[in-house]
Amino acid sequence: MKTDERRIWGLLGKNKGDNTQIEVLCHALGTSLGVVPDFKSLPCKHRFVAPNILRGTNLSILSRTDREKLKAEWPDVLIGSGRKHVTVARWVQKQSKNRTKLVWIGRPKAPLDWFDLVVSTPQYGLPTAPNIYKLPLPLVPDKVKVSAFAQWAQLPRPWIGVLVGGTTFPLLLNTTAIEKLGRCITEIQNKYGGTCLVSISPRTGSDVAEKLQSLIPDNSEFFFVTKNKRDNPHQAILSGSDRFIVTGDSATMMAEACVTGKPIELFALKRSVFWPRWGARNGLLAWLVTKGILAPPRDLSRIHDVLAEHAIVKIYSHEEDKGKSPVGRQPRQEPMLSEIIGKIRDLIHPGAEL
Repeated sequence: MKTDERRIWGLLGKNKGDNTQIEVLCHALGTSLGVVPDFKSLPCKHRFVAPNILRGTNLSILSRTDREKLKAEWPDVLIGSGRKHVTVARWVQKQSKNRTKLVWIGRPKAPLDWFDLVVSTPQYGLPTAPNIYKLPLPLVPDKVKVSAFAQWAQLPRPWIGVLVGGTTFPLLLNTTAIEKLGRCITEIQNKYGGTCLVSISPRTGSDVAEKLQSLIPDNSEFFFVTKNKRDNPHQAILSGSDRFIVTGDSATMMAEACVTGKPIELFALKRSVFWPRWGARNGLLAWLVTKGILAPPRDLSRIHDVLAEHAIVKIYSHEEDKGKSPVGRQPRQEPMLSEIIGKIRDLIHPGAEL
């Protein structure tokens, strides 16, 4: 296979975190193979769709305009994520006469042997299989150094970056959690001194944000994150902070903080009692998940446990504090990403030096 014949497609949906991982993996693979990835933005025209095991291989979720984006020459590798794009990916593979290799990120909610490689993280609870590669955290872009805002220059150090998300069912950022988080922030600032740089996401909600602001030290800098990148302090806080407090409702937000290598206190939100918790390590449940009949419920506490076990974070929760003291170990993404790229290259041309 000649280098200039290779093609990589990334199927982008509506989930920003999933799209980021697709872009990271596509660009890394493209660099390795010497090609520029082709990204296809394909929003689903339906809110609800049938289970993948019933949907076949078709483009029924796409508008006529978006179907026109899928034309030969077919890719050597197609990288996607989530549930809805599975039938689209399989349709592309069928058009290529099964030459296209399917690489999926996260949890496809489909028979796992439909995919050449599934790159997943602990919250999805997938079973162990030869075509499943498990990462401790989602893929995030290389750290971009962003200068601190000029008005921070006189703020006492250390700077404690506080990254606050919001209720993402089944995790609840309610009044009880906010009061506990406020005590956690105050305790840590009293312990280390310095200044808290608090980043409030659009998911937090104004009432919750105002309640939190009333509970933390007065000398904290409080920012409502907006979509305007010029006014958005998120990347500057990630670049400039000496340590972090992060709410555990976003796998991407945890990953962004962890790759800085700085000490992290992770605040774990309470899970709704109406949300089940089970995984599929082995036995009948693992078989049902492998066949695409069941999918384990998303459980971010599995990521929390992995990070605490390796002393990457200390966990503060709505109930009790646990975990070793954080030492700022960095879960290095580069070796794992290189291993994934190696597996994909083997899929394209087994046993060859590409």
